[in-house]
Amino acid sequence: CTKPTRATMTAVAKPPVTVKDVGLVQGLLVVAAQLKKYGRDGLDTNIKVVRQDKLYLAFLAISCVGFSSLAAREFVALSSRDRRSASTAIKECATMLDLKEVDGKEKKEQTLLSPDGASRTSSAKSNTSDTSKPSSVAQEPTVGKRKGKGRRSGSNSSLKTAGSEKIGAEFWDEVGYLLRIASPSYCCRFNQLLAAQFSLLVMRTLLTVRANKVNTFYLTRAISTASWKFWTRWFFNFGGWMGSAVVVNSGLRYTETLIQIELRNALTKQAHRKYMSANNFYRTAVLRSGGLDNVDQRIVADIDAFSKEAAFLYGHSFKPILEFTLSLTEAAKELGYSRPLALFGAQIFITAVLRQMAPSLGKMIAKEQALEGGFRHTHARLIAHAEEVALLGGAEREIGILDDGLKNLVVTQRWHALQRIRKSAADNISKFQGLLVGSIFVHVPFMVRAANSEGERISVFRATEELMLRCGSAFTEVLLLGRNLDELAGYTHRLGQLFRTMDLGVKEENAKTLFATKEKLARLRALRENGGGALSDGDLNGGSSTEHSSGSDSISFHKVSVGAPEPGGGHRLLIKNVTMAVRPGNNLLITGPNGSGKTSLLRVLAGLWEPLDGTVRTPTPVSGKTQKPLMWLPQRPYLLQGSLRDQVVYPNVALAESNAKRIKRERRQNSPPVSRNGSAKRLDEKNQDDEDEIVKKCLRLAGLGKFVDGGVQGVGLNTRHLEWNDVLSGGERQRVGFARLFYHKPPFAILDEATSAINPDEEGLLYQRVLQQGTTVVSIAHRLELRKFHSLELKLLGDGKGGWALHESIGGKEWRLMDSSAEDAD
Repeated sequence: CTKPTRATMTAVAKPPVTVKDVGLVQGLLVVAAQLKKYGRDGLDTNIKVVRQDKLYLAFLAISCVGFSSLAAREFVALSSRDRRSASTAIKECATMLDLKEVDGKEKKEQTLLSPDGASRTSSAKSNTSDTSKPSSVAQEPTVGKRKGKGRRSGSNSSLKTAGSEKIGAEFWDEVGYLLRIASPSYCCRFNQLLAAQFSLLVMRTLLTVRANKVNTFYLTRAISTASWKFWTRWFFNFGGWMGSAVVVNSGLRYTETLIQIELRNALTKQAHRKYMSANNFYRTAVLRSGGLDNVDQRIVADIDAFSKEAAFLYGHSFKPILEFTLSLTEAAKELGYSRPLALFGAQIFITAVLRQMAPSLGKMIAKEQALEGGFRHTHARLIAHAEEVALLGGAEREIGILDDGLKNLVVTQRWHALQRIRKSAADNISKFQGLLVGSIFVHVPFMVRAANSEGERISVFRATEELMLRCGSAFTEVLLLGRNLDELAGYTHRLGQLFRTMDLGVKEENAKTLFATKEKLARLRALRENGGGALSDGDLNGGSSTEHSSGSDSISFHKVSVGAPEPGGGHRLLIKNVTMAVRPGNNLLITGPNGSGKTSLLRVLAGLWEPLDGTVRTPTPVSGKTQKPLMWLPQRPYLLQGSLRDQVVYPNVALAESNAKRIKRERRQNSPPVSRNGSAKRLDEKNQDDEDEIVKKCLRLAGLGKFVDGGVQGVGLNTRHLEWNDVLSGGERQRVGFARLFYHKPPFAILDEATSAINPDEEGLLYQRVLQQGTTVVSIAHRLELRKFHSLELKLLGDGKGGWALHESIGGKEWRLMDSSAEDAD
């Protein structure tokens, strides 16, 4: 034995260096020194590794170019003018809603109501408007992750929806139908966004799998061998991975948002087109066609929720699938394919068993959506009838109604929360048992591998374990995608039901028009073949339909029977076999008790209802003229969101508005308005001024001259309100309807209690002015003073048998019976 030297004894006695012995500053200096020493090697090694991965480089280039070009195109498309226009609209909308913006520092209250600050109502009325209008905005639900859809919990449609949220062939057909709306062609913007996000998803997966493998290997090797060389390589690898991940993740979030916006934009526009076609808005809202509940919420909230869910599902379904595939490929290099495949086979079996034990999430969502919609509808009804409830002192009763709706919702949500415990437990068992079983499969090969060095074995093990953990996690995410599909299924079914109902309405309308045309052509052909000579209306028209025949200058009813639809199906007879004609100059007054069918007859005339029997003919516009032959003035005139000018010219677009839109469009196209020659510009201005004078004249004829002659300070044709119904009184709203009638000057006007809110001593003057402009009126009224303005009176008996009597005025004083249901029966 050799005697140990002093140096050896000193070395043995010296304690090991611990983390506490290295100070913070000293540690940073050591890192800087090692980076300086091995920095070149670390950078060159990582560049070499990246260069060898051609797939990684390709998707890196595609992702960077795609993301940057997409963002640049969006920036250019959203010009500063468009952004300023949107900001102006937001401020205008907030002003028209009487929203009071409070600055946290200055606490200044903003201007109320209209942009020009005009408020012409009394203080009491202003207070009512101030409280009702912000509440009307509150009707719009804040759509978060899962907001309520539906209307009435007890409706058949809601129950049907609740049982239809299953992932099957019908679900995929509905999803395909909705996606085809957003993707009409291969090169459309929606598909471009999907391709851009797909490239970013592949890039993120490559980053996660390949960069993490190298990252884990270098760090484990550096720590196990205390090698600054490998630590420096890890440092540069992590830095490059972090920079790429920042760009890719930002691009993914951005493209997901754009996909959601584009999908919602396409679906909503298509819904608008179908909703306003073939009177679908009337069929669904009034006739309850298709049993749809709360169509407005489906179009506004459900489409938005579906778009968010679909965009989320697309981005978060490809990622785990790609990550699973690539991770499995890399891990198989060390473990082979048999072990991972056996692991995932067991995982599929266990997850399937647990899924059968978990409750159906789709049914729970559908029930909650129905109750949410019903609760919201209860609040909407209270807002709509706020004045009536206040006058009747019904606040306490309404509290009970609102609380009942809330109670039903809360009880259901609490019960579903208990049911979701099983769902959560099943999901967590599926997740964590995969980690346990997967660890066993991965640990065994390395436990029996003794040939490798300790550092190499632990490095390879950590890299492979990391891959398998990510692979298992991705596989579990794939299996749990059914949960997201369950949530998507609820929205998909509601939207599919919406579009199917509207498509059916359009098809029925087209089929009805085609059938009527074929029938008319067939009768015409038969009469010509038989040498029938001249053709009468009765020859051309048969069956029960509403005909809009060109060349006709009158309104005619031929043996028309009208019935009111009953909730359980069938009809309640109101009018039976009425036959009459309203020719130009022969004004018709329709009278009768409540519920006798006065308004129902006009609905048949408008084509909103089908007659039970008989034929209705209405005049059509003369060729080359845009003037409509019929105009309707209901008891509650429709007032749109816009200026006072817009109310009068509706449904036309005012020249002032169209000129402003044209100028904005030219600016967006970088073609300044001065490019138009001076005469064209002066002509536009002259036409606009002429139209404004006509609008002012019509308002004066209707008794609303105070709004344009300075009678109400600050109010003019440009005054805008978001809700004119809260600003004008009932009589003023009806006068706006007459101003609209004076502006359009139709040959025929249908007045359904159009003067019920106007003083009796002033309604006669309005009727005189309507008749003086050459308009023939068909009126529904209860005031007998209006009989002198009509030459015909149709009296509906309301006897439950469809009885009626038609009288004719003789000399304006006496009336004689022309026809009646009794004579028709005889």
